[in-house]
Amino acid sequence: MKSIWLQYGEEQVEVNVSDGTDELILGEVERLSDVGETVKSSLAEPIGSVPLSKLANGCKNAAVVVSDNTRPVPYSGADGILKPIIETLKGNGVEEIKIIIACGTHRAMSEGEIREMLGEAAFQEGVSVSNHSAEDRTMLRSIGSTERTPDVTVNRYYLDAELKIATGVVEPHFMAGFSGGRKAICPGICGLSVAYGFHSASILNDERATSLVLDGNPCHHESLEIAKMAGVDFAVNVTIDNDKRITGVFSGDLEKSHLAAVEYVSSYVSVEVGELYDVILTQAGDVGVNHYQCAKAAYEASRVVKPGGQIIVLGKLSDPDPIGGQNYKDMLGLLGRLGAEGFCQKILSDDWGFVPEQWEAQMWAKVFSKLGDAKKLYLCSPRLRSLSDGVIPERNVGGEIERAAGEDEADYAGRMVQYSIDKIMAECPDAKVLVLPDGPYLVPVYRGG
Repeated sequence: MKSIWLQYGEEQVEVNVSDGTDELILGEVERLSDVGETVKSSLAEPIGSVPLSKLANGCKNAAVVVSDNTRPVPYSGADGILKPIIETLKGNGVEEIKIIIACGTHRAMSEGEIREMLGEAAFQEGVSVSNHSAEDRTMLRSIGSTERTPDVTVNRYYLDAELKIATGVVEPHFMAGFSGGRKAICPGICGLSVAYGFHSASILNDERATSLVLDGNPCHHESLEIAKMAGVDFAVNVTIDNDKRITGVFSGDLEKSHLAAVEYVSSYVSVEVGELYDVILTQAGDVGVNHYQCAKAAYEASRVVKPGGQIIVLGKLSDPDPIGGQNYKDMLGLLGRLGAEGFCQKILSDDWGFVPEQWEAQMWAKVFSKLGDAKKLYLCSPRLRSLSDGVIPERNVGGEIERAAGEDEADYAGRMVQYSIDKIMAECPDAKVLVLPDGPYLVPVYRGG
């Protein structure tokens, strides 16, 4: 036997696996020696754009779009990207700076969460912070239409800004190819009407709407088209390693800086695999704040699992509601009742009325379709211990083993994973197992197609 370690929030849990277990990790990447200076240099010598200082000169107000806490963007601290942006704006005459949190259809962040994520740079004179709400019509303005979206609505405070800045992290994204760039705007600060097109069942049914793919990806193209309609004067994107440390800073033109980041991060976020595995063990990463977000790790794992195989996902699910919003719960329930094939037929039918957050259930359906049975996915999270299995189609391991009196949460989570792998191996002792300790941030690519 040998030990492997998996991330559980800020902690690590230890699990014992057989000696024959394979493990795939992110490729090596050189860390920046001076992140602060690199950020400043990127703002002063951007890609395909004049410096941010020159753009700011003469502007009285600016909007800076930031990701919510489902994305590990290093905004605060000595190596954070927000303080240099604000200092550059204020140092060149910008008097009013609006920071808009790109919640998309996610829940609003609390003040405590915002302070922890953004740091004190966001709480100073001349700077205000607000959560975007996709459902608040008073916060939105229509700016036209696309082929897929009849009514494109965007945050009006952003649209009214003299200087528009988008920020984010560029990493694999299981629908749009890569995160960052245009996604800060669409779906980050758009209305629900945009989500209907951007996350439509037909878009996600396209095989090109997947990780690492931009060319021909309808999700990417819709997002980019809408971001251009809204306008982005300057973009600041970073790439990070598995310790969430910045490996690169890419500022400037929306498209050119994003593509430069994509080219760089592609060098270490994917690994070719020569075979499919009976069992995949992975973790949900920082993004796995709820069941909704765990779909990312499960989807990447499904790339290299055998048809009919099994997947184990460890997730902390730290949100107040560890599953997600009511629409998402309703869609999970429908997925559980209809099965993967029936669910996809339902939402792709002409008479289906779009339901917000159906898209994440559709991605789960892809995973369950590969496994052949939702119960072949084991979800290990102490936060789901007391919840009914009626909502969750897969196995809620917390409902199968009890937490011991006084047992540490991380220890209990680790015991859930150990229980799952031991159960599978007892039934299938010759099963070939692969561990993906980097969770959704590594994309395994099967050479066989």
